[in-house]
Amino acid sequence: MPDVVEVYSAADEEISRAISLAQENLLRQQRPDGHWCGELIVDSTLCSDFVLFMHWLSEVDATLQERCVRHILKRQLPDGGWNIYYGGPSEINASVKGYFAL
Repeated sequence: MPDVVEVYSAADEEISRAISLAQENLLRQQRPDGHWCGELIVDSTLCSDFVLFMHWLSEVDATLQERCVRHILKRQLPDGGWNIYYGGPSEINASVKGYFAL
């Protein structure tokens, strides 16, 4: 079994404080029944996959497809590609899916 390297000590006040603040923030946002609700930001690949899936099934919903196309184009980066996370660089898989769906 490999040796475990401890990156920080539980006694490290700065790290302990950061963990406490993160816990407090999460608990403050938690709903009374125990769940959290937040904004879901979807990268372009979900819509690209869905457009391709509709065509594969030969069951294209034109309105939904247009919404997906708008989402895909809105997420396109200045270099012409698409990323897989906010602020990330163009990624080949996401870019191929984007162009294929369009």
